[in-house]
Amino acid sequence: MKMNVLKSTVIVFAMMIAISANAQKATKWSEVVIQTNGTCQSCKDRIENGIAYEKGVKDVSYDLATSKVKIIYDDKKTSPETLRAAINKLGFTADVSTPASETKSCGTTEKKHSSCSGDHNHQH
Repeated sequence: MKMNVLKSTVIVFAMMIAISANAQKATKWSEVVIQTNGTCQSCKDRIENGIAYEKGVKDVSYDLATSKVKIIYDDKKTSPETLRAAINKLGFTADVSTPASETKSCGTTEKKHSSCSGDHNHQH
């Protein structure tokens, strides 16, 4: 009787390991790079923090020099289109065709970025 219980326990344990291994392999991480128009550290923080909480996002990094957002995501939980929409919802454009060097900057006086929704003032 004890032997049957032991066999059953070993079989259940082996099945749990196999299921766990398959679940880990099932996640396929994809990467998308999206051109946007944030120009300062505040924009960078807003984009990175906002996108980090989107469903399926593993990692997000924004390069101020190029105005590009690199996002690692689970393609079963989100898509590039959804991520672009999330960037738009934060008040920024996604996949801007204008080179980063031509985007509007804050200058030396307090201004609102054209990319930000009205609550984003800051001084440079």
